[in-house]
Amino acid sequence: MTKKFFIFLAFVAFTIPALAQNLQLIDSIRQQLENAQAHRRFGLLNDLAWEYRWAYPDSTIYYAKQANTLGHSLKLTKSMAKPMNFIGVALNYKGDRIAAFEHYEEALKISTAQMDSVQIAHSNNNLGRLFFEQGLLARSYTFFIKALSIFENINDSTGIAYTYQSLANLYKSQRDYIKSENNYLKANKIRLSLGNTRDIMSAYLQTARLYEETNEPDKALYYLHKADSAGMVIHDEINLAEIKTFIAENYLHQDSLNEAEKICLDGLRVIQSKNIVRMLPQAFLTLGQIKAQKNDLREARRYFTQALTIATSTKDLASRMRAHYFLWKLSEKEKNRNAELENLNQYLILKDSIKDLDLARQVERLQFEIEIERKEQENELLKVNQAKTAITVEQQKLQNIVLIIIIGFVSVLGFIQWQSSKKRREVNETLAQQNQFIQNQRREIVEQNEKLSRRNQQLSDLNHEKDTLMSIVAHDLKSPLNTIKGVADLMEMEGGLTADQRRYISMTKEATQAGLYLIKDLLDVHMLEENVLPNYSLFDISDFLLRKVNGYQTAAEAKHIHLHITRIENEEVYLDADYLSRIIDNLITNAIKFSNKNSSVEVAAGKSDDRIWISIKDQGQGFSEKDKRDLFQKFKRLSSRPTAGESSNGLGLAIVKTLVDRMKGTIELISEKGKGSEFIIHLPISNK
Repeated sequence: MTKKFFIFLAFVAFTIPALAQNLQLIDSIRQQLENAQAHRRFGLLNDLAWEYRWAYPDSTIYYAKQANTLGHSLKLTKSMAKPMNFIGVALNYKGDRIAAFEHYEEALKISTAQMDSVQIAHSNNNLGRLFFEQGLLARSYTFFIKALSIFENINDSTGIAYTYQSLANLYKSQRDYIKSENNYLKANKIRLSLGNTRDIMSAYLQTARLYEETNEPDKALYYLHKADSAGMVIHDEINLAEIKTFIAENYLHQDSLNEAEKICLDGLRVIQSKNIVRMLPQAFLTLGQIKAQKNDLREARRYFTQALTIATSTKDLASRMRAHYFLWKLSEKEKNRNAELENLNQYLILKDSIKDLDLARQVERLQFEIEIERKEQENELLKVNQAKTAITVEQQKLQNIVLIIIIGFVSVLGFIQWQSSKKRREVNETLAQQNQFIQNQRREIVEQNEKLSRRNQQLSDLNHEKDTLMSIVAHDLKSPLNTIKGVADLMEMEGGLTADQRRYISMTKEATQAGLYLIKDLLDVHMLEENVLPNYSLFDISDFLLRKVNGYQTAAEAKHIHLHITRIENEEVYLDADYLSRIIDNLITNAIKFSNKNSSVEVAAGKSDDRIWISIKDQGQGFSEKDKRDLFQKFKRLSSRPTAGESSNGLGLAIVKTLVDRMKGTIELISEKGKGSEFIIHLPISNK
C-alpha cells in the first residue's frame, strides 16, 4: 500500500465535507427574503439554495423548488434553468446520479430555449462533472470544453475559473499533471482577481493536493501555507485545522519532525475543541507517524490506537486500514510477533473490503452508464413520437382544409382519407418495430448486467480463496517444516547413524529446506504485491557486495565453483538495502544452482553517470530465446535445470524483477544457450 494511496483515501474522506457553510451569508440572505419583491425574491431563493448545497442538499432542493415555482408564476424569460441546475447539484451530492442527470438535461433544455448562455454553460459543466465522477472521462471532457467556450465568449470569470478547475481534476485523474497544473494555476489567478477569500482558499488547497500527488512537497507546502493564510482572514477554524494536518503530513514526509508535530498539535486542539470527529483519525495517524519517526514507539502506538478506536466507531474503513497498517509496522519495530500478525491480518481484510467497495462502485458506474443510455434511447423514442404527433396534426389540418374546400366531392375525399390511413399504418408499423427493437435492447442490457454481477462474485470468491491459501501456507505449513528440519538436525547431531540413515536425514533436510524456500518465495511474492514503498538508506556498495559474496562461499565451494569479485568501486548509494540484498541473493543462488562443477561465478559493480550497475556472470547453461520471453514470469520453469538436484520453484527471477522496478531500476540479461549468462542491474545511486 503506497503513501499516495493513503493520501488519496484521506483526501476523498475529508476534503469535500470540510467545505464549511458561510453562515453569515445565509443569515443575510434570509433577512433580505422577508421584505423582498417577487423578482428579487427569485434571485435570493436561488442564492440560498446554492449556499446549502454541501451541508444540507435537501434544503437546496427545497429552496430551488420554491424559486422554480415563483419563476413560473412570474413567467420569467431568463434564469429559469438555474433552480433546475441547483436541484441537480443537490441530488448529485445525495448520490442520486440519474435524477441529477435528468435535472441537468432539463436545465440545458430550458436554458437553450431561453437562450440563457450562462445557464447553458453551467448545465454543460455540471453534466461534465457528473460524467467525470462516474469515470466517463471522454464524455465529461466534451461537456467541459463546451462550458469553457461559452464562459469565455460571455467573459464570465467565475464560470471560467470553475471550468478550469473541473478540467484540472480531469487531467489529474488521467495523470496528465502538466495540463492539470496549468488549469489549476489559471483558476487560481482568476479567483485571486475576483477576491472571494473562501474560493481562493479552496483553489490553493486543491493545487497543494496536486503537488502532493506529483511528489513536489515544497510546492505543496507553499500552497498549503497560502490556504492557511486565507483561512486566517475569514476565521475558518474548521478548514484551518484540516489544512494544518495536511501541512504536518508534508513536513513529516520531508523529515521536519518538530515542525510537523507542532503544527499537527495546533490543528488537533481545534478539532478536539470543536468535536469534529471525522477529522480526528487523520490527525492522530499523522501524530503517530511523527512519534514513530522520532522512535517514541509508546506514544506512536497510543496515537495509532486512538485513531483506530474513532475510525471503528465512525465506520471509516480507510482510516481503520491505515491505523492497522501503521500498527503492523510499529509491531515489526517492537518485534511483537503476535501484534504484528494480528494487525497485518486486519489490514489485509480491510484492504479487501475497500477493494470490494471499489468493485461495487464500478458496478454502480456501469449501471449509471446503462441507465443514461436507456434515458437517451427513451429521448430518441420521444422524438419519434413527437414526429408522429406532428405528422398526425399536419394530416388533420390538411384533411380539414380539404373537407372545407371539396365538401361536395365525396369520391375525392374518400381517396384522400384512404391515402392518409395507409401512411398512418406504415408509421405505426415502423414505430412498433422500433419499440420491439428497444425492448430487445433492454432485455439484453439486463442479461449483461446479471452476467457481470455473477462474474464479479466469482472473482471475489477466487480472490478470497487465494488469500486463504496464502494464510494456510504461512501459518500451517511453515511451522511443521521448521520442526521437521529441527528434528533432523538433532538426529544428525546425536551421531551413531549408519550411512543409509545419514543419507535419509540429508534427504529429509533437503526436502524440508526446499519447502521452506518455496514458502518464503510465495510469501515474498504476496508481500510484494502489497506495493510497500522501498525503505531507502545510505550504505557503501563495495562493503555490501563483499559481505554477500563471502556469505555464499561455502555453497560455492561445495560444488567446486570459484565465486569471486572481479571489479568493485567504493561508492555510497541511497537504496533499499533489504531489497538489494534479496536481489543479489536470488541472482547468486541461481548462478551457483545452475552452474556445473569447476566453473566460476563473477560479481562486479561500478558507476556510470548517476547510476550504479551490478553484474552477476556465470558459466552455466544459459537461456534460450523462449526462456528470455518467460524469464520474469511467476512459476515459469525454464529449460535449464539445477546441476546438483537443488529445488527450483520459478519465483526467484520474478521477485528480482519486481524489486528492481520498485527501486526505479532496470535489469539486463546477456546470454546464449549453453554459453553461460550475465545479469546486469542498473539502479539510481540516489532516490532522494
